[in-house]
Amino acid sequence: MQRTFNPANFAFQWTDNWYQWDRKQAHKQALAQRNLEAKALKAQGKRVVNFTLSGQLITRGGIGSGHPEIDLCCSVYGFNVYP
Repeated sequence: MQRTFNPANFAFQWTDNWYQWDRKQAHKQALAQRNLEAKALKAQGKRVVNFTLSGQLITRGGIGSGHPEIDLCCSVYGFNVYP
């Protein structure tokens, strides 16, 4: 099993004509959520390996969304679970 935690999904919101994103807070929240879930799986006896994908280009908005297309560069946090 693999799970990822994308900072673009944390502390992001569209405003009237643009967006607000607290990049620092978003990374902090994504990392904390990853670590919390990984810890819970480890407590169940699972073997969990954490990873970070640095410099990922994430797109929000664009055609059909009603919002301008923007690109965010961030690290995506995740883990793999092995039996």
